[in-house]
Amino acid sequence: MKKKEFETLGRRLLPDLPGFAVKGELLFAQPIAQILRGVCFDRSIDTRSFYVEVFVQPLFVPSKHLVFNFGRRLGGGCRSWNADAPDVIAELSAELRRDALPFLSHVESVLDFVEVAKSFSSANPHTPKAIAFALARAGQTSQAVEVLDQLLSQLDLNVAWQREIADQAKALKAKLVTNPIEAQQQLDAWEAETVHNLGLDDFVIKRPI
Repeated sequence: MKKKEFETLGRRLLPDLPGFAVKGELLFAQPIAQILRGVCFDRSIDTRSFYVEVFVQPLFVPSKHLVFNFGRRLGGGCRSWNADAPDVIAELSAELRRDALPFLSHVESVLDFVEVAKSFSSANPHTPKAIAFALARAGQTSQAVEVLDQLLSQLDLNVAWQREIADQAKALKAKLVTNPIEAQQQLDAWEAETVHNLGLDDFVIKRPI
C-alpha cells in the first residue's frame, strides 16, 4: 500500500479516535507535547496487507524516524490486516478502542513515559537511554545521571550505533552535572530536531522561550 492509501485509511478511523490527527501512515494524539503517542501503519510483504504498530516515542531523544521501541503490534504477534477486507475499518476501530487507546492513555506526561519504559527490557540500550533522558527532562537530575552511568557501563563502544548512544549520553550527563539549564536546552534542541525529522512541526505545542 502507498502512503496516500494509508492516510485515507487513517482518516476513516478518525471518528473513533477523538483528538487524533493523521499524517501519512501515522495517526497520533494531538497536540503533541514532548511525547508522541501514535498508531502507525507498517507495510507487509503482501502488497494489500499491513501491520499496525501502537507506540509512544519521547521526542527529546534524538531520532531521524519513527521508532517502535516502546509499543506493541495491534492484535499481537504477527497479526496483519488486509486493506480489502470488507470489515477492516470496523475491526480496526474495535481493536484500537480495546487495546491502543488504553495503552496510549497511560502516557500523558514524561514521568508516565518513564513508568511505561521500565516495563521494557533494560538489556536494550535504547530503554535506559530513553528513561535517563526522560528523567532529565522531568528535572530529576540525580536519577538521570545514575541511569546514564548504568547505560554507559553496558555499551560496547566498538559498535557504531552504541558509540553514538554513548556520545549523546556523555554530552547530556556533562550538562546535567555542570549546568542543568544547558541540559534542558540540549533536550529542547533534540526535541525540535526530532519533530522536524518526523514532519510534525505544525502539530507541536510551542513552549515559551
